[in-house]
Amino acid sequence: MHNIPAFPQQETVTTSTAGNTVDNPVENALALHRAGRFDCAEQAYRAILDAQPCDASTLYMLGVLYLQREDIERAIERFDAALALDPHDADCLIDRGIAALARGDDEGAERFFSKAVEYAPQHALAHSNLGKVRRRMGKGEEALASFQRAVELESDLFEAALGRADLLEELSRPHEAVAAYQYVEQLAPQDMRGLRGLGVTLNAARRHTEAADVFQRALQQEPHDIHALFGLAFATDAQLKFDDALAIYTRALEIAPDSPTLHNNVAFTLTCLSRYDEADDHLRRAIELSHDLSNAYKLLGMSELRRGNFRRGWSYYEHRKTTPGGLLDYPKLGMPEWQGEPIGGKRFLLAREQGAGDQLQFIRYADVLRDLGATVDVWTSNELAPLISRMPGVNRVVTSQPDGGYDYTCRMMSVPAWLADDTIPNAVPYLSADAAQVAVWRERLGQAAGERKKIGLVWAGNPQHYLDVYRSAPLAALESLASVRGLAWFAMQKGTAEAQLDGLAHRWPICALGQLLNDFDATAAVIECLDLVITVDTSVAHLAGALGKPVWVMLPKQADWRWMMSGENNPWYPTARLFRQQVLGDWTPVIESLRSALEAP
Repeated sequence: MHNIPAFPQQETVTTSTAGNTVDNPVENALALHRAGRFDCAEQAYRAILDAQPCDASTLYMLGVLYLQREDIERAIERFDAALALDPHDADCLIDRGIAALARGDDEGAERFFSKAVEYAPQHALAHSNLGKVRRRMGKGEEALASFQRAVELESDLFEAALGRADLLEELSRPHEAVAAYQYVEQLAPQDMRGLRGLGVTLNAARRHTEAADVFQRALQQEPHDIHALFGLAFATDAQLKFDDALAIYTRALEIAPDSPTLHNNVAFTLTCLSRYDEADDHLRRAIELSHDLSNAYKLLGMSELRRGNFRRGWSYYEHRKTTPGGLLDYPKLGMPEWQGEPIGGKRFLLAREQGAGDQLQFIRYADVLRDLGATVDVWTSNELAPLISRMPGVNRVVTSQPDGGYDYTCRMMSVPAWLADDTIPNAVPYLSADAAQVAVWRERLGQAAGERKKIGLVWAGNPQHYLDVYRSAPLAALESLASVRGLAWFAMQKGTAEAQLDGLAHRWPICALGQLLNDFDATAAVIECLDLVITVDTSVAHLAGALGKPVWVMLPKQADWRWMMSGENNPWYPTARLFRQQVLGDWTPVIESLRSALEAP
């Protein structure tokens, strides 16, 4: 609602030529209104209307007074009477729209604000209010246009600038939202709404150091602001400063001990610190507080799987599909979802999900489904299709989403949740390399290695992974392995990390294959020709394990759930040997163990 109109005259105009005081009734009513003397102002407005019942301006101002007193129905009655006399009054249309909002009538509010814009296209407040109601109605792009127009008309209209920024954040346009919030900050540097929004969007844009600075500024103003504490903890966590983040989350929990989201995030940070028991306590508390918090169930599911509690783990892990990200990653496929029904004689679609490593690990269940009597087709990515098409349990491979034709479908990682037996099928190999490619690579690698053992090496994973800085190892840290005699090294590394070979070219002769490995079929053929693969936690580890080849996996302290809690062995790949960090980020003991194992007879 806009302010009561201000006039250049004094609140009560007094003229005295003969000692008499003459009051202007309209200005007197407005003065009383501005002074907050609503009862007196109402009487003054009514007196004017008694004399002039068709005074649209006074009807309007009486409506404003009722709106301020939250007497919505009486306000609407006066606004409608004023508009009947002057239907093009933009100010009255705006306040009539505000009254409609107060009544919960979004469509009515949109209609009145739209009329205000139509009759007064240069009225910034009309555009701003139209943006607000359209945002409420879920008309994001239209609302954004209204806010943008309001700011163009009145550059310092704070509510419009804030609305534009908030909406860009809601529309998941973080980079534009950052600029919009920075504009808001210029208008009102101390406004907490702007600071919170800027911090949130900087986090969304992965500019976590800047986000932390913004939230620190917000906390200087309001030290106990739970949103600023949460944002600062999130930004600190994202910078992998887990101990610092945990301390901030703890401060936030002291203020909001019953926040399920806080407990969930504390659990995530504790998991990154390998403090699994404490993490589980917070996850259970989060679920106790919010029974539909999918993220907490998902994290608890991974924890139970890590511990080998497969029945509970698979059940909880099903919630991955209903997390905010999961709702995007797991759209309904338009076919009946299998939940353990008999499948003898049924057509079954085993559907792709997540990354290549996940599919390589869980495609083993195609054979299980075949043994239960199903005809199993697999929907997978182009890069994995040739490998999977050679599986005995697979009838056909498709690389685009089918739109029907199956009795049941199931995501690959959901199959074990519906099996009666929790035993992991780990007979290997369940994948095979292309024989023709194997023959070519065997000749090529044999010529390069001579009588030496052939070792494949991968030292870095996907740089986009949240914890890649810990999952991946710098090649230089592995240099001591070069001194082990009788080995021929082949780098299977792809991506930017392959450039690290240049720095060791004269000290560690490694044959670089990355540029030649264009797909997983080629990688599988190379692995088949090697004596051993040494890798960090990447899809190559899963591929080597699925091929039944010896593979040594270098794991960070906070290892992924599928590698279990401890030990050199795991239930998924019998040919895998695990080398685990004892201190997060410290590869030295792992590499020493690798060297000793390579030197062993």
